[in-house]
Amino acid sequence: MINRRSLRVKVLQLLFSYYNQVVYKEDKKKLQLEISKQLHQSILDIEKSYFEVISLLIVLKNINEEKKQIAKKELIKKSTSRFNLSDNRIINFLEKNTQIIDGLIKHKNGWNTKTEKIRNWYNVLLQEEFYKNYVTIEKPKFEEDFDFLQNLIVKFLFKNNDIQKSFEEENIFWNEDFLIIKSMIKKTLKTLNSSNFNTFATASLSEDIKDDIKFACSLFDCVIDNSTEYDGHISKYAKNWDIERISLMDRTILRMGIGEMVNFSNIPVKVSINECIDIAKNYSSPKSGKFINGLLDVISLNLLKEKKIIKTGKGLIDNK
Repeated sequence: MINRRSLRVKVLQLLFSYYNQVVYKEDKKKLQLEISKQLHQSILDIEKSYFEVISLLIVLKNINEEKKQIAKKELIKKSTSRFNLSDNRIINFLEKNTQIIDGLIKHKNGWNTKTEKIRNWYNVLLQEEFYKNYVTIEKPKFEEDFDFLQNLIVKFLFKNNDIQKSFEEENIFWNEDFLIIKSMIKKTLKTLNSSNFNTFATASLSEDIKDDIKFACSLFDCVIDNSTEYDGHISKYAKNWDIERISLMDRTILRMGIGEMVNFSNIPVKVSINECIDIAKNYSSPKSGKFINGLLDVISLNLLKEKKIIKTGKGLIDNK
């Protein structure tokens, strides 16, 4: 499930993209609108990628089914266990499940079994040790089908470099979204561990996706709309630092922190600052966290005095 940290990271990345491009654009508002739409879509694309992973399971199963039918026509007498994938109870259930079908239709998912790269992935799969072990089992039990499915996802789909690269090409935020998608798949697997599938449910991206999108897009827009003002605060309190000497990434994180503190009355100042510190540690230089912590702390204290930061709600008035 997506969380506010993930949303802040998306906002940061697209703010950074905006600031890198805006110096070359005459129509700044048009650029802002374009990137805001990209932000909106990038959030929805997490669910799309989730269904693409499930779709890929089904496609690999279908290729195995094709091989099985060819073997039947050619009267090839070999152990049928090499077609265990085509008979996997869980993947067959997913293929026919209405929640999965609706999700695939909604996001226009669908890998082509005839695509060369898919066929190549299938051939690589045949060499995996867990696959070789699976096809030695005559008439696998449900638990063995389930174990194979887990291995197929964790050891193959999430580990194969070519598959990961393909997902990255489809979704430029794949690396950032991967942990969310992985957790959604893991949650789905937990609902599949019963042979009657009575607990099955697709994973939800968000409890309130509209609110999450509103938060992200509002934060993005308020930072851009007030960049000059926020830079003024940074310049005023960044002692011995010319704002142009502060890296663009650090400036973007600072602007985002100020924007959140000023414009979101229901988020404690300390939360906004701590989020910016942690994000800086991961997306900027090793010393950035400490620098951003000190500067946002000073800025927040002064903006609170000037009543430019006003918090409402229980536990927020005194910034606790």
